[in-house]
Amino acid sequence: MNKGGEFKLPFPPPPIWNLLGIEVVEMGDGYSKLIMPFSEKLTQPYGIVHGGAVFTLADSAVAVSVASLVEPNRKFVTIEMKINFLEPIKEGIIEATAVVLRKGRIMPAEVDIINNQELVAKAIATYIILDEKEGF
Repeated sequence: MNKGGEFKLPFPPPPIWNLLGIEVVEMGDGYSKLIMPFSEKLTQPYGIVHGGAVFTLADSAVAVSVASLVEPNRKFVTIEMKINFLEPIKEGIIEATAVVLRKGRIMPAEVDIINNQELVAKAIATYIILDEKEGF
């Protein structure tokens, strides 16, 4: 497992990662940890982090976990995702730890979202590895 530093992703970091401040901090065999710092620009009207930002962090963590298992140049996408928000996020670093549950063409994964050492959200996602003839 790689910890800290630069990671060789099989895809360019999406521009939204820069917008939200998302960084990969760990990547291993079917595993990843990404972080996103709290920012006022990520909040909704009540001063807590918007669910869409947390959802994007969780989805990105699954993408990195899946990327660690697929061959280079293979494309993969989210086909289903659900998130439960358990606690509001008002400060600090938000961590998303994703684990692929089963390797194959269809890969389910789970994500724990932690803030201040507390579980603040839980997500489940499913990715599909596209056939070489499929694509964009």
